[in-house]
This record gives sequence, C-alpha cells and structure tokens, in this order.
Amino acid sequence: MIEHEVLYALLRQEVVPAMGCTEPAAVALAAAYAASVLPGEVQEARIRVSPPVLKNGMGVGIPGTGLIGLEIAAAIGIMVADPQRQLEVLADINAEKLEKAKAFLAEERLNLEMQAVKDKVLIEAVLSDGTNTAKAVIRWRHTWLYRLELNTEVLKYQVFGEATESKYISASAFSLRDYYDFAQSASYEELLKLDLGEKYNREIAEYGLREASGISVGKMLMQQIEEGLLGNDIHHYAMALTAAATDARMSGCTLPVISNSGSGNQGLSITLPIIAVAEKLKLSHDKLLRALVLGHLVSVHIKDKVGVLSCLCGCLSAAAGAACGILLLLGGDFLKVEYAIKNMIGNTTGMVCDGAKEGCSLKVATNTSAAVQSALLAKMGKVISSNDGIITEDLDETIANLARFVISGMENADSTILSIMINKKNSNKEENNG
Repeated sequence: MIEHEVLYALLRQEVVPAMGCTEPAAVALAAAYAASVLPGEVQEARIRVSPPVLKNGMGVGIPGTGLIGLEIAAAIGIMVADPQRQLEVLADINAEKLEKAKAFLAEERLNLEMQAVKDKVLIEAVLSDGTNTAKAVIRWRHTWLYRLELNTEVLKYQVFGEATESKYISASAFSLRDYYDFAQSASYEELLKLDLGEKYNREIAEYGLREASGISVGKMLMQQIEEGLLGNDIHHYAMALTAAATDARMSGCTLPVISNSGSGNQGLSITLPIIAVAEKLKLSHDKLLRALVLGHLVSVHIKDKVGVLSCLCGCLSAAAGAACGILLLLGGDFLKVEYAIKNMIGNTTGMVCDGAKEGCSLKVATNTSAAVQSALLAKMGKVISSNDGIITEDLDETIANLARFVISGMENADSTILSIMINKKNSNKEENNG
C-alpha cells in the first residue's frame, strides 16, 4: 500500500539516531556544514541561534566533554567538519579534536548570539579562514539544511516541503486512526527494518541505572523498588527506566539514542515506558514493535500541531504516545487510544520547558507516571470529561485546543523563562569573574 510506504518513510524521517541533546547537536551540525566547504582552517566563527535553540542548549551536557552549552558543541562541529554524521556529529570525538575545540573557545574565536526570530529552529553558522567565508543555515527542523554558501556562491538552497532531495513528509496528511490501523496491520518483517529505539534507548537506560548520572532519578527509583519502598510493577519500572536514560543523556553520556521529532528525550519518553511494560508482562516482540510504532506516530502527530520546539515540555506529546503504545500492549481498541490521549492532555498540559538540563529526568518521570495512569484508566473505559478545561468530545479538536494554548497562550511564558535563564547565566559569569 502506498499509504503504508509513506508512513514507513515518516517513521524514518522522524525517528532517527542522535548523540546528546539535539539542539547542541544541530548547532554542531550547522558548524560542520560550513566547515566542510571552507577551503582553509577556520579562524573565526559566528553562531546565531533562535531563542528556543538557545534555551534548550544553554545548560545541557555535551557528550564526552564534561562541558555544557552550545559554544563547545559548535567548536566540536567545526573540528569534525563532517555533516554526513547528522545528529550524531558529536559522537566519538577524539582527544585531539576536543582539545582543539577547547582552545578555539579559549582564544575567543567563536561568538554565539541569540537571533530574535519567529522560527523555532534557526541556526546560522558563519565561518572564516581569513580569506574565504562559509555560511550554513539550518531552519525549521534540526537537520534541515536550508542554505549553504561559500563566499558569494550558493552551494545549496531548499525550501521546507518542496520537492527536493530532502522531501519533507507532513504528519498532517494522516489521522490518528491511520496510525492505529498501520500499527495493527504493518508487516512484522518490514517493522524489523526500522530502528524504533528498543536497542539504543534500552542500553542508555541500563547505563543510567548502573552509573550515578545527573541527579540519578532513575537509579533512585530502581533502588526504592529493590528495597520494597516502591512496588515492582509496570508503573514504577517504567518510571525508573525512562528517568535513568534521561539522567544519562542530559549529563553528557556518550551513548546514542533514538530520537523523535528532533528530540532525544522525547524518543526515550515514548519508547522506554512501552519497553518496560512489554518486559514486565513478557509480551512478544511483534506486540512490542507495533506498540512502539503507534507511540512514535502519535507523538509525531501531536508535535506537528504544537510545534517542534515550544514552551510546553515535549515529553507531554511523547508520553501521550507512550500511553497509546502501552494501551495497545494491554489490548485496547482505538476508542481507548483516544481516551488515553485525552487523559494525558487533561493531566499534564501546562508543564513548561525551561531548557534541556539534568533536571529533565524529573519531568520525564512525572510524564511517564501520567502515561501509565492514562493508559490504565483508558483500559477501564475511563476518560476525562469534555466538561474539563480544554478537553472536548472530539480528539482532533482537543489536540487543536492544546496547540492553541501553547502557541498563543504560552508565548510570553517562553520569553520570560528564557530571560530568567539568560540573567541567571550572566549573574553566574559575573560572580565567577569577580
């Protein structure tokens, strides 16, 4: 079926490997694109980013460096100069290139600034070797190369959604019912060809459970389970796995993850609750894959309405996808899938994003808990009333209400949060210099 082929392509587009937080990775990618076409050694770099990219990259650990922030990510991208690695551009950095990147920053040859634009994802890297200037612009999505220039020559230019070699597939062409039917009817053999996160995401969760990563939310939860303070059930096990993976990722772990809609944390928040339930209930691999497919596609659908980067914690849409996948594992039909999404929206709408950082694991744990609750309530035929808040009888209208709340209602909240974060960073700099 042609529709199935497009949905497979949509999954391959939105469910991809990533190393580290995807905003720093995208900044490194833009720098790598520009460096890859510059004839000489980079002498100076100017990196300009949109407010949401700055917010999500300001306080997060960069894999293998022990450092945080977009500046070191950009410097590494310059030294690597390999854009073919896409969102894995920060992976496997050798000691020599890392030291060169640190020296580049120490010599104050890189300038990072915020660009006051409406685009949620916009990264501009302008590099000079003293004679030539290269410019790369990533726009709209974390890996979408909008423009690449060397001096006055345009090497590449592509508009989002046009019939180019990087043709974008929009989730708006499909309904939630399409995703449910696809998850039920897709060929198991074809699903095996997709990388849906069962390997990478499970590995980083195991790392987070084993090591003291970040603030160790997942490790703590697992310890409480083992000590009998928390129940050894699907609820707490899902929270522990998902939070542990986020602990590891946000603290700069060098293991890759499978992301969703440009976010690694969202990829973790979709996949690991589903994996946890499948493990606990000893369900078949076929059921696991179908649940992961539904979880990924539901999350992509909601993010398409709300926006890739917003002031709403992205783990809400991810956990909604997880709730649907869990419900599929429990034998729920499409009506109950709708119930699960409504329960999630009614529960966690309003959780703001204050940037990517180690504390994200707490929000991930909270959303994972809500996902399990939402799925179990839906399984019993229980759904939040259409009299409640932004929830309506129609699921599409409910999601539209969520998008309206985020895009219109929380716009000032986003700028306020960013202002607080910038002021805090500047104050810390002054204290350190003093």
